[in-house]
Amino acid sequence: MSTLKLPDEFWQDEDDFADDFSGDQHIYSVSQLNSDIRLILEDNFTPVWIEGEISTLRMPASGHCYFTLKDERSQLKAVLFRRQLQTMRYRPQEGDQVLCNGRISLYEPRGEYQVIVSTLELKGMGELWRAFAELKEKLEREGLFKAGRKKVLPELPRCLALITSATGAAVQDILQVVRRRFAGVEIIIVPVTVQGERAAGEIAAALELVSRHWRERIDTVILARGGGSYEDLMPFNDEQVAYAIAACEIPLISAVGHEIDFTIADFVADVRAPTPSAAAELVIANRSEIVERLHHLRQRLLQIGRYRLTAERRRLEMLALALESGGENLAAKREHFHALKARFRVAIRSRLRLLWQNLKNYEYQLEQASPQFRIKTLMPELERLQQRLNQSMRYRLAENQQQLSASSDRLNAGNPLAVMARGYSVVEKVAERKLVSRSCDLQVGEKLRLRFNSGEALCRVENIIGEDEIHES
Repeated sequence: MSTLKLPDEFWQDEDDFADDFSGDQHIYSVSQLNSDIRLILEDNFTPVWIEGEISTLRMPASGHCYFTLKDERSQLKAVLFRRQLQTMRYRPQEGDQVLCNGRISLYEPRGEYQVIVSTLELKGMGELWRAFAELKEKLEREGLFKAGRKKVLPELPRCLALITSATGAAVQDILQVVRRRFAGVEIIIVPVTVQGERAAGEIAAALELVSRHWRERIDTVILARGGGSYEDLMPFNDEQVAYAIAACEIPLISAVGHEIDFTIADFVADVRAPTPSAAAELVIANRSEIVERLHHLRQRLLQIGRYRLTAERRRLEMLALALESGGENLAAKREHFHALKARFRVAIRSRLRLLWQNLKNYEYQLEQASPQFRIKTLMPELERLQQRLNQSMRYRLAENQQQLSASSDRLNAGNPLAVMARGYSVVEKVAERKLVSRSCDLQVGEKLRLRFNSGEALCRVENIIGEDEIHES
């Protein structure tokens, strides 16, 4: 800390000090004393860093921020003026433990000394800011921020890739802007996590996927996220994401956070948009603007044609007058006149043909991007798929009918009633109500019940013939 410097009049010998109590002593007014003390404080305390807890926070209508810094034993009044507050990412909160940088001064009307804050940050945020600054400096040295490597956005993209959270507000804002401005643009949403430990890896993988596999299909990529705290935006300050953006071969717009938020992704991207909605407005031209532009080009074409035609007609008239007064050079000038006339016609026709072709190209691009054209081109494919569906349904129905018929035949073949209808019967012991399948299970005189396809009969066993006797006979 700097040594306190007091005015020379404070350093007097004892005699001079005694003279201060004489009739010639200097008497301070309160304002003069406060003013001198303020100068002493401001001269001897260069900007200092102070750590403490915010209390008694007040933010009146003036936009300035007044609070008290305190620790276990002391407290110090502090003021953060509106201009500094507007440039800060951090917003003071009651009870926050903070680090502030400022100069010591004295508020003369009340005689209170205070710190006038120039920098205020949440304790622990300093390391994040330093890491951000180091990475930004490294990437800048490697040339990732150079304007020469940035790609130009297409005027009217056919397909747009949107890398963002599938459930966030950013994707809805972009879709609403696209539907309002030009609904014919195809949008591919690549869902990723936009905060947390996994976010940086998912974002880098999505960028590599889009650049490597969809390069021929996609015209523009928007990397988007809604607003959040500085910690929430850290995946977009990741080195892996920065290199993935630089390696992307498709023009890319970074739309992360609010307008005051800046990330490493913003510096590496080809274009930085302040918000996701602004990114959609940058990349998607308004249909009315395109129509107005075509109309303007047509008017310019007609105006240029009329101007050139009038100018060349006047020139021809002047040449004709010169030829008439040329006397002996009349024939040569007449030939020159006809040559100029022919060249004029060729030139004006060529120019008109070129301008007309440009107009047709714009009209064709507009027609190609029209939803009606896309519906018309997709109708044959829809009809073909409908025919395939009908054919597949008929084939499956016939196949199921055949399977049902075969199953019915197998079921009928295994039906016991069908077997009994061919002359077979079922033998059952009356006493035990047990079916008999072998003659060796019978006894002479045992009572049996014979079941037929229609009806049944009772009988008694008189003789038993074994299986061996049957084979011998």
